[in-house]
Amino acid sequence: MSDFLRKSSGFTLIELVVVIIILGVLSVVAAPKFINLSRDAKVSSVESFLGDMKSMIKLLHAKAQIQGKLGDQDRVETDYGVYEFWRGYPENKSEATNPNLYFLEAFFGLTGAISEDKTNTRRIVSYGDLSVYEDNGNSRIGYGTGTLIADKCYASYNHTATTQSFTIDTDGC
Repeated sequence: MSDFLRKSSGFTLIELVVVIIILGVLSVVAAPKFINLSRDAKVSSVESFLGDMKSMIKLLHAKAQIQGKLGDQDRVETDYGVYEFWRGYPENKSEATNPNLYFLEAFFGLTGAISEDKTNTRRIVSYGDLSVYEDNGNSRIGYGTGTLIADKCYASYNHTATTQSFTIDTDGC
């Protein structure tokens, strides 16, 4: 019996090498899944922004319909103040207010900007990694700089005199 206890008191070199090889294979297989978490988080955020924009537009359009404001340049009283609508849909930039309000700023309650570059026709705001671009026809939110188009990681609400649409690009996330 004492011979048995002496032989089973530790791991052999071969057993240790096998365990190290197994751990190495597991780390090679599992590591790429965890490394891409940042991209997955950005894609999920951008998809969430798109869903939030669509929901907000539907609610605001219903409010305009209830108020009978389906014409051109109608001012609609919202929970966020008076905002300019066109055919019952909120414009990207409302000239009905002074100073002008922008869609994402007004209806998403964005605050705490790190930097802002604003002209009479467009607005670019940085909230750290997150950025917003808005002009008379587009409201984009995502990760990148400038108009966000080159960085390809954004959700967008586009509004013109004849149509409104939503787009998403997550290729660059």
